[in-house]
Amino acid sequence: MAKQSPLARVRAEHGSKHTLAEKVLDLLETPEDVDPMDFEHRVRTMSNRKLLRLWDAHQLVDDKFGSKQALVDAIVTARFPGGNEDYAAKISGFTLPKLLDLGRQHGLL
Repeated sequence: MAKQSPLARVRAEHGSKHTLAEKVLDLLETPEDVDPMDFEHRVRTMSNRKLLRLWDAHQLVDDKFGSKQALVDAIVTARFPGGNEDYAAKISGFTLPKLLDLGRQHGLL
């Protein structure tokens, strides 16, 4: 079977883009230096592909690690068996898709 387009996938799994955008907004934290209304507008106008990518990233982290901090701890442990607080502090600010990429590089996924 052919792969579904992002629009078809959004409609099949979430009903509408608006519904998916609301779900993603609930998962994301508004950056401190950004106006909350502007951030909300940017998320609502993202492409279906980007919204699905963010949704899938959050679902994967919840299923495999439980939280973003648990993923950060697993990456730090994989890279530095003795631990490294500076590295952990640095990657804690990364987005979930970027953290998942680091996890894949270290064989966690």
